[in-house]
Amino acid sequence: MFGLLLTENIMPFQNQLKAFKTDLDRQLKIYLDLKIRESRRISSFTEEITKYIADLTLRGGKRVRAALLYNSYLAHGGTDREMAMKAAMSMELAETYLLIHDDIMDNGTLRRGGLTIHEIYRRIADEQYHNKVHPRGFGIAIGMCAGNIASALSYEILTKLDCLEVSKNTATKLLSDVYVLENYGQSLDMISQVRDDVTQKDIIQVHTLKTMPYTFDAPIKIGAILAGATDADLAKLDDYTLSLGIAYQVQDDILGLFGSAKKTGKQTTSDLKEGKKTLLILDALDVANAKQRETIVKNLGNKRVTVSDLKKVRAVVEDTGSLAKSKKLAENLARKAIKVISNLNLNPSGKEFLVGVAQYIIAREY
Repeated sequence: MFGLLLTENIMPFQNQLKAFKTDLDRQLKIYLDLKIRESRRISSFTEEITKYIADLTLRGGKRVRAALLYNSYLAHGGTDREMAMKAAMSMELAETYLLIHDDIMDNGTLRRGGLTIHEIYRRIADEQYHNKVHPRGFGIAIGMCAGNIASALSYEILTKLDCLEVSKNTATKLLSDVYVLENYGQSLDMISQVRDDVTQKDIIQVHTLKTMPYTFDAPIKIGAILAGATDADLAKLDDYTLSLGIAYQVQDDILGLFGSAKKTGKQTTSDLKEGKKTLLILDALDVANAKQRETIVKNLGNKRVTVSDLKKVRAVVEDTGSLAKSKKLAENLARKAIKVISNLNLNPSGKEFLVGVAQYIIAREY
């Protein structure tokens, strides 16, 4: 296995993920249609907000987090697939919540190939209420409400599962802990954009708090908890989830700078405009000559950065070797994750997926 490139032979995994997504999306639509009907009883406006939450949730997404929960449940001996599928939906509502708030903080206007919720309501306010409210503030306010609703729905799904009360409570507590860590990580990420003394250690800390807990640790451990895993079982997953989380974020940062809007569903210049200090950028700055450093510094955090500017920064990141270094780091972390999970005594069906996801995350293009 380790003699092969990690990017090879991921087609079976992608097919498995695609099939899971089809099943999950069907269940998500049923659940979200119910939430829309419930919100309709309150008012047409709350119904409209819920429809936008449902649209964003169903508009796209690979469903990796949900699939991790489901397959971790199977890997740890769980047998109630219907219950596990319902639990998996909580990860998608968690994703919706965090994406909505993340887009607000990043001033993003595009998500999953469509407008972000706060941008939708900014435009509505601009067209209909511009004499009564500040359009941007109105959009942010409604976007925050939409994110909070999605967060509450993620909890609701877990609390209504048909399983042991102790497992349900432990899983819900873990999700709550993860939300706290995620917001700590997001706060540190935001402050890093305006600080001049950010180090690679700081960036790793952000990844450890912001990406690893809700992308890997929570879904994998919630799945295990619902299957009856012990604290000792959960501790054995730590090296796997940490390695995957950092590898995922490193690859995400690569895509943020080198990906295409068509594939990622967001603006190609957004990371530069935000002033996002990634390992890629910090690494390049460490070894850049004066001219290369100037190219990065004048474009990082520049709200008027163009695609032409982006291409110049890309060239610097490549020429300094930073891109190759980040790719190597992500690959080494994925290899470590595969080794850890391969050595655990887990059921083959779910375990196979947990191995496959490590190969997939560094081969993905969106």
